[in-house]
Amino acid sequence: MELKLADEKARKVAQALSSETCLRILQLLSEEKLDVSTVARRLKLSQSHISGAVSLLEGLKLITVDFMPGKRGVRKVCEAAVEKILIVIKPRKNLSFRLRSKR
Repeated sequence: MELKLADEKARKVAQALSSETCLRILQLLSEEKLDVSTVARRLKLSQSHISGAVSLLEGLKLITVDFMPGKRGVRKVCEAAVEKILIVIKPRKNLSFRLRSKR
């Protein structure tokens, strides 16, 4: 079966949410603002892995990032930008989509 949808952003958000790391980051940030190193420590993952996930979530506008002074340089402080995510799957009028099954 093949299904084609037009909304690329919905696909990207769904893909990000399928990542356990991204989902756990969103859950943590829904409770409080945290810097990247604190998120990494709480999730017991590397800071570079968390930084990549944070960049993805920020690009999708699911979180916001501010830079604050830290003990040794600048801290990247993250906050959830959304409380609820709703993905609507409804074809546009001019969208042609097909369901195919093998015979």
